[in-house]
Amino acid sequence: MIGRVLARTALIGRSTVRGTSRTVSNAAAGKVNASATTAMEYKQQHPRQLRRLPRVDSGPSAAEQAVSNILYNTPTAPKMQTERHILDCLAQDEPGVLSRVTGIMAARGFNIDTLVASKTEVPGLSRMTLVLKGPAIVMEQAKKQLEDLVPIWAVLDYSHTQIIERESLLVKVSIAKPSADGDAAASDFMDSQERLRALRQLADLFKGQVLDVGPSTAVVSLNAKSDRIDAFLKLARPFGILEAVRSGLMAMPRSGSATMFESEQSAPQATITHDEAPDLSNLPPS
Repeated sequence: MIGRVLARTALIGRSTVRGTSRTVSNAAAGKVNASATTAMEYKQQHPRQLRRLPRVDSGPSAAEQAVSNILYNTPTAPKMQTERHILDCLAQDEPGVLSRVTGIMAARGFNIDTLVASKTEVPGLSRMTLVLKGPAIVMEQAKKQLEDLVPIWAVLDYSHTQIIERESLLVKVSIAKPSADGDAAASDFMDSQERLRALRQLADLFKGQVLDVGPSTAVVSLNAKSDRIDAFLKLARPFGILEAVRSGLMAMPRSGSATMFESEQSAPQATITHDEAPDLSNLPPS
């Protein structure tokens, strides 16, 4: 009997403790919810600004410094000297030869300044004169490739040879003095004659010829070296160059080692050595 009473008392105590704990937990939950809501409202009303961290300039990395040191301390490669080369190709007169020759030079990186191709006195034989600039080592390889072509008979190098070089020029120059409104047809006739007279004097200085004369233009022909043609065009530019056509360089070797146009070389003086001295014993007595 007493045991039953104690058991009931224990059960009542347990239920009371459970109820008390639930009440405490509900109250605590209410306090947490209220505090959390208040914190959210506070955060919304007072937004916090994040501070930026101080930036530390560490400078260039070790790899970047190493690369810059290598670039600045490495000596530059020496530039290959470009020389002016004059090649004369004797080829069979057939289609496609000129394109093959220029293709080889373009593949080697040569810039062809002038190119003259024409027939010769021999039927079926053509002659091509090329003036180009480039290194001498590459030029030797290009010459060998040109000689390997089937239509090419021979390749002559006139780069270091005494040659006669000429170039032809046709240039149309204005001789009319423009009026104030820029109309050349309304220029004065006397002014045109004075300009034509000055142009003829300039052409005579370079041994040129005035081939055609019109009301406002004149055509001058000149056959000379390339540098003289450049000089003539520079002096004729104030007249007003309308058109200009250049044939390109034509070259031919001189006739022999000494010609009438070259300065005579002084003959070497004869020197007597000790071995070539006369024997005094063979001389008659004095």
